[in-house]
Amino acid sequence: MTTFRTLLIAGALAASALLSACEDEKAAQAPAPPASPPAAEPPPSTEPAEKPALETAKEGIDKLRDAANQALKDAQPAIDKAREAAEQALKDAQPTIDKLGASIGEIVRKAQDDFRKATEDLEKRLNEFNSDRPVVTGDPAAMLSAQDKLRTDTRAAAKAAAAGIGPAYVGVWVGQASDCAKVDQEPLEMVAVITPTTVRRYESVCNMAETPLTNGSAKVEAQCVAEGEVETRTLTFALPSPDRLTLSGAEGPGVDLVRCHLPS
Repeated sequence: MTTFRTLLIAGALAASALLSACEDEKAAQAPAPPASPPAAEPPPSTEPAEKPALETAKEGIDKLRDAANQALKDAQPAIDKAREAAEQALKDAQPTIDKLGASIGEIVRKAQDDFRKATEDLEKRLNEFNSDRPVVTGDPAAMLSAQDKLRTDTRAAAKAAAAGIGPAYVGVWVGQASDCAKVDQEPLEMVAVITPTTVRRYESVCNMAETPLTNGSAKVEAQCVAEGEVETRTLTFALPSPDRLTLSGAEGPGVDLVRCHLPS
């Protein structure tokens, strides 16, 4: 009996040991559990890093340049159209411009011819004038240069004034007596060479109708040529005394001039 119990206990122990060995073998053959995944790294920041001021400014300039180029590109058709219209308008107007230019040139030539003819007529009147009247002389400081150094209309105006031919405004006039010797010798702004029907000043020559004085003055409508342009001017001659002239235009107050005389 005792032997049977011993054998029974020994068999139980052996079965237990065998079962334990089987469990150990299963554990050894089972796959290893997966390793824990590593901690996820935080995603990279999407916030842009702050750009240098110079780079930001350059980008702004580039954008402005691109916008300007685009605006110019968009406007180019209108610019081309406007240019074509202007060129066509000028082309259409050219015959009128040419005609007008020719007309102005003819007017200028006629005015110059009239001026020359008026001077020639005055010289003729002087040559035909017979008088025992002595030559009028005035302020010794208001003497012109020798006659052979003077222009034709200057000589004629001074002679006519001395002979009493034409209205009292006829003569050679300057701003001050000492300038008389400079007439036709050097440029003078304050000068007026006046015949009965012409006026020559620093910047212009004018033709007019011979007009007598009324109460010491005369107003005339003169056709003047200045720097190739023709215009009508209203001139007023006022003589407070025989050797003093106030020459006025429509533009404002007149200028006071003194009479020049030929050398005796």
